Amino acid sequence: MKKFLLIICAVTIFLIGCGNEIRTVPPLPGTLPNFLNAPEKIDTDIYFDATVSMKGFTTLAAGNVYLTLPDLLGDLCGSTGEVKFFSFGEQIHALDGRSYRQFATPEVYNEAITAVANVVDRADTNHLSIIVTDLFESDSDWSNVTQKFREKFFANHLSVGVIGIKNSFYGEIFDVGLNAAHFNYNSWDNPDRYRPFYLLVMGRDDIVKNFLRKFNERQILPNDTGFLLLSENLNETPADFSNFELDEVENFYSDETLGLDSRVKEFGLDKFSEAASFIVNWEYKPPLGACPLDLSEVDTEIEIFSVEGEEWTPLQKNDLRVGLLKDNRQSGNFLIKISLTPEKTLAEGKLNFVRIKVMPKENGYKLPAWVELWSVNVDGAAKNFDGSKTLNLIRVLGSLKDSIFAASRPALMNINFVVTP
Repeated sequence: MKKFLLIICAVTIFLIGCGNEIRTVPPLPGTLPNFLNAPEKIDTDIYFDATVSMKGFTTLAAGNVYLTLPDLLGDLCGSTGEVKFFSFGEQIHALDGRSYRQFATPEVYNEAITAVANVVDRADTNHLSIIVTDLFESDSDWSNVTQKFREKFFANHLSVGVIGIKNSFYGEIFDVGLNAAHFNYNSWDNPDRYRPFYLLVMGRDDIVKNFLRKFNERQILPNDTGFLLLSENLNETPADFSNFELDEVENFYSDETLGLDSRVKEFGLDKFSEAASFIVNWEYKPPLGACPLDLSEVDTEIEIFSVEGEEWTPLQKNDLRVGLLKDNRQSGNFLIKISLTPEKTLAEGKLNFVRIKVMPKENGYKLPAWVELWSVNVDGAAKNFDGSKTLNLIRVLGSLKDSIFAASRPALMNINFVVTP
């Protein structure tokens, strides 16, 4: 399991001991996940795919969300910071003033090559970035796009949201089938024939979640819409001691002498030689677009450290156990029991730090049902293609899901606590 080496807790904590001795406690090891509330101000960069394959979204009036999208995005994002618009094909072009409104007209869609990978390279991770596209990538090189998402966003604990919207369409569809055929497609005013376009929303976890919620609230037309969130934090709110309710406690007592971050609980022990345990009550609140989870089985990652001089030293002995049970008293609630024998797990007479990450198994982390419904695979001739669906959508979004699972394993909860001597 990947070890995180970044130190985030860079403050010095003082512990007043016996005889007025002051002991300096070094910064906690590793990374504490930091899922804070969205800031009041955040700049946004919006990239519109200007290739010919997007032109068909602008040509029909009935059932057309796309025509209002430039103004909607400008309005939503402009309320929280500066908004900049760009067009892209193979290259990226910055737009001035209100010229972004040209995306509601078919004339601007004249680029021949789509390079989403170049936009991901350009994206500023300190901003919210939004890519508007039909998920067509020239040369079908989505493996390259996925790799860039993994390295730039997922590996740095950032999130990616996907919003799919069915929209009326009259225009050309390209590179279908083994012969890379293209043909005209007309949805008419039939919602069953509407063609999807997508928003890829990238940035800090809380920012992405907040945008998905706001966008959903502003939808006024009844077009089919799908949401997908790929996040390291599988909950609407942080699942750590800043939100946990402590239930039964055995051989532990709460201690406040270190004044730690609210995400880290401080315990003392009554007796080092006797079994110790505590139970926390946790409510699972999946965010909009969350991947469906199978919580019948979970994985755990456990790291234990003790202070040696000015350094934290990993401990190899470990009989710590994690139990996850449904709380039958309330739907969606779980009870997590942490139990250990201190003398078999901790270093006696020293400050100990325990980090526990509870995660779904890979086969229990799935794409939302709408992805399969909107996806089409074509073997052979283009005549088998359904224009109301997206070519290989399962493979494209599935590769993103697999990437975040590999780069930054999504967690149900993070249980961090210290045990004072």
